[in-house]
Amino acid sequence: MDAGLISALASKPSARMAVLEVDEAHLPGALRATRADVVILLNLSRDQLDRTSEVRMLAERWRDSLRNTTAHVVANSDDPLVTWAAEVAPDVTWIAAGGNWHEDAYHCPACDARITFAPAPSKEGWSCTCGLRRPAAEFALIEGDLVSDRTGRLPIRLSIPGRFNLANAAMAAIGAEYLGSSIEGALQAMSEVGEIGGRFSAHRINGRAGSLMLAKNPAGWAELIDLVAPGTSPIVIGINSRLADGHDPSWLWDVPFERLSAHLVVATGERRRDLAVRLLHAGVEHLVLDDPLGALATVGSGPIEFIGNYTAFQDARYAIRRGRPVETATLTPTRRRPGADESASAGEKFPSAATRNGARQRHTQSRLRIVVVHPDLLGTYGDGGNGLVLANRARWRGIPVELIFAPSDVPLPRDADIYCLGGGEDGPQVRAAEQLGHGSLADAAGRGATILAVCAGYQILGTTFPGPDGKVTPGLGLLDVSTNRAEPRAVGDVIVRDRLGRVATGFENHAGRTSRGPGVESLGSVMPGIGNGEGTDGARSGRILGTYLHGPVLARNAWLADELLRSVIGSALAPLDDEAEEILARERIAASTSGRVPIGEARRRLLRQGVRAVVSGK
Repeated sequence: MDAGLISALASKPSARMAVLEVDEAHLPGALRATRADVVILLNLSRDQLDRTSEVRMLAERWRDSLRNTTAHVVANSDDPLVTWAAEVAPDVTWIAAGGNWHEDAYHCPACDARITFAPAPSKEGWSCTCGLRRPAAEFALIEGDLVSDRTGRLPIRLSIPGRFNLANAAMAAIGAEYLGSSIEGALQAMSEVGEIGGRFSAHRINGRAGSLMLAKNPAGWAELIDLVAPGTSPIVIGINSRLADGHDPSWLWDVPFERLSAHLVVATGERRRDLAVRLLHAGVEHLVLDDPLGALATVGSGPIEFIGNYTAFQDARYAIRRGRPVETATLTPTRRRPGADESASAGEKFPSAATRNGARQRHTQSRLRIVVVHPDLLGTYGDGGNGLVLANRARWRGIPVELIFAPSDVPLPRDADIYCLGGGEDGPQVRAAEQLGHGSLADAAGRGATILAVCAGYQILGTTFPGPDGKVTPGLGLLDVSTNRAEPRAVGDVIVRDRLGRVATGFENHAGRTSRGPGVESLGSVMPGIGNGEGTDGARSGRILGTYLHGPVLARNAWLADELLRSVIGSALAPLDDEAEEILARERIAASTSGRVPIGEARRRLLRQGVRAVVSGK
């Protein structure tokens, strides 16, 4: 990012003005280096967690950097994290620019209490019991117009689509006013923009038209999916996991691909196999192809769109610009159709997926109950997908399932069969431990329920773990393990081999070193990876399993999902066609054993290759 900013500034040293797009993690450094006149804060959400900090940490760094800034701050009052960070700035203009993504701001960054969001049309916005609330906005985005008492109602007419682009334009126009432009003039100039760095640019391959779109994080993907979901035309999705993208694609399970159920989707890119498994569990008809251009030329008829994360988008854009010829082929998509007797519970986050192979198996109880525990606190790394995987693998065998996403502000069901806990940030982790300390999960464990806990959830099940300030925090004591904080942070692909020789793959991202008590069995030995920090990962005791593996772990390791199901069903499970999962597992094993490169080492290699000279100016 620093090299890119320097390159942009050096390209026109005589320019009177510079407009810089800055990644969230680099905002404090950019403010210090540039002494900016105006700072526009659009939103703050999870993005590339393996190479940047968690969201609340970034919000705190923003807040520290804005406290004494001389820049005029233009901030989105509808984002609680942005509001908390910007409220300390000396000079702020608030704009109610909207935003549908609340998953990173369910809990207050000031006090950790639950934030209340009013229905979308309400002027109340959001608020917390501690007093943090949406500030009164001078401007608001209402039905595509920029509205204020000072300017009246100004229409925003753009050539590029999407509610989020209207919000971007509104924020940019206010920022431009503080740099000497008029709001009306800025909006008029933006109306003539047809693409942004290739985003929303038109393409035509073998006579077929479409557009290229870029999404970098779950919030952006959710906005684009809302944009393309209407209709039935094919969609090509490209996913890579290079340094610029983030190496961990677990975030795919935070993206609502279920909304694309009316479309044929083509999975391309280096992580197409991860995407294919996600689409499988979303019940979306899909193909897996190596070449995005081949997909754009081959699949279906009529217009076809491409959406990619950062490097996948750039790969497709470059290939189209080169004009490489492609040939069409006859392809058979993968389709999973839901059974007639399957329906999601009222509290379910994801719709039910499809029946697999027609295999049917009777469950001795009326309904298998699976609970995803506190997804508002322990839902940062896509681990809620573990509950969906378990539910689908039961449904595909004809076992009735109730999948419940139980947030922290409602009582945790005590009579479920399986409980899934995921990873989260330090503050929410402590709050989850406090909530669960009332005994609901311990009661379920005492009744014989199966529990899967990942990362922060795994630490919570132990006796102690470190809180945000490093203070020793009591866990639930369901596993005889304790966790201390240690450096370096463990980030990268992990391979685990259990005592039966079975192999599990996953991605770790934590700063914990976990010690097991006498007689506590691990999930298995790690190679490569850090895991617990002493050559193993995880811990298991009876029907309780903890691990540091994201992925989600059950999406990447079908055998482990079935082991948990068998612990409840009590009998052999009908076989499923696990070709997609097996291909993914083989791919990740090959990629991980070819030489894991920690994130810090990847940065050091880039520096050795010359980026240092660019950054330092030498």
